[in-house]
Amino acid sequence: MSAPTTRIHDLTKDYVWNSTTAPPAAVFPTRYRVPERGRDPFKLLMRDYARMEVEKDNRVHQALDRAVQLRSSEQIEPRWVEGLKLLLPATAEAEYQAMKGAGLLISSIDNPELQQGYSAQALDEARHLQLVGALRQHYSRTVADSQGLQFGSRALSRHPVGSVARAAFAPNSVNDPIDAAIALNVVLETAYTNPLTVAIPPVASANGDDAYAAAYLSIQSDEVRHMANGHGTLRAVAEIPENIPLVQGSLDRAFWHQHQGSDTLVGVASEYFVRNRPWAYRDAWEEWVVDDFIGSFSRRFGPFGLTEPARLGDVARGLESQHHAVAIGLAALWPLNFFRIDPLDEQDFAWFEDNYPGWSQVYQPLWEAYAALSDPAGAHLLLQELPAVPPFCQVCQLPCIVPRFEAPEFRIIEWSGKKFALCSDGCEANFAWNPISYASYGTFWGRYHGWDLADVILDLGFIRPDGKTLVAQPHLHEDRLWTIDHIRGLGVTIQDPLAP
Repeated sequence: MSAPTTRIHDLTKDYVWNSTTAPPAAVFPTRYRVPERGRDPFKLLMRDYARMEVEKDNRVHQALDRAVQLRSSEQIEPRWVEGLKLLLPATAEAEYQAMKGAGLLISSIDNPELQQGYSAQALDEARHLQLVGALRQHYSRTVADSQGLQFGSRALSRHPVGSVARAAFAPNSVNDPIDAAIALNVVLETAYTNPLTVAIPPVASANGDDAYAAAYLSIQSDEVRHMANGHGTLRAVAEIPENIPLVQGSLDRAFWHQHQGSDTLVGVASEYFVRNRPWAYRDAWEEWVVDDFIGSFSRRFGPFGLTEPARLGDVARGLESQHHAVAIGLAALWPLNFFRIDPLDEQDFAWFEDNYPGWSQVYQPLWEAYAALSDPAGAHLLLQELPAVPPFCQVCQLPCIVPRFEAPEFRIIEWSGKKFALCSDGCEANFAWNPISYASYGTFWGRYHGWDLADVILDLGFIRPDGKTLVAQPHLHEDRLWTIDHIRGLGVTIQDPLAP
């Protein structure tokens, strides 16, 4: 940046004033001491920002136009299309909550340098949300079976596991402002956007989808600015010694919470909704989260007295099995989905065993049973083989079959006269820190306790235009499709595992 431009940027920070009226009460007051000045490493003027972002948007939309002209969607692996039906609304939720979070930071943190960064981030997140919407519209027009794409973000509020995304990303905008900055900019943006927006695009391309790669790499080009916002905010508050215990506690909670949601989502999408896997998610996590985030974090913030997030060992242990457990859980609950799940085959079995030794002993028999029950003529569901449906964790909203399907670690607690399921030590610690923020959220099974499974599906609305065929299917065939009549004939009644 030239000297005159730097001077102009510095002058903008002087356009501040003291209000003559009392400011409105903060919706989420902060426990931290925040310095009056900070560091804005980018010194980006809005006119330059707008010019740069328009150019990037044009490139993405040109790529989508070329994909339509070349009919490239016809080459996309069908499994990947089904994964997009889950990935796109989850990403939209992340971007929406991040946009809200940036707005929270602008209005709550009275520091001109930091506010400058947050303002650009708020615009970035709105842009990303629009790109995800453009992608969804593109696939809705061009892929072979688009059923499920139309539900978009609405599905997340209705689907039993879709609420995992809301649980993961809500702390970015509903929190103490500094805690929100740590959850959003320090943990999500710095540790977890790279697996989603850098590591997954090669997966998409390997499965015939260059449109996703073009859009998400464009999104990633903005994330370094958001990471800098996190580091700038963290450095500002970490320079005040009394903030250090608060920062450490917030970092520990946010890292565990984000692991539960993001690692599971990206792991399932990148390994179970594809045929061509350029990497194992555990290896991508080691590169982007351990080497990049943990390594750089310790180097930058260790001198302030901060340490790596607590339960890092438990997170690493979960990477070996957690997304595998959730994937077979999604398969067992397939009638409730808004996407199809293809049974795994021998080639898949070999890859998983190769990359996750011991996988075959636990999960292969379950996937073989799922495949054997995929025809409606069999009149049976894998769900009916379970002794009971697993409860959902009150904190992360994952089904309580983690970190291993055969050895879950959940516990049932009572708080304020109600029972709650918690999947792990990490989620129990987060619940104990602020129970009221989690306890008011209703459970999926509690909502539908005593309902026939067919009526649950109808209430969710996951039915095709003919009014009877399920959007979800336990295979990718165009025949042997399950209908609501097949499900009603099974006589499956939903039982809330926490009901008295």
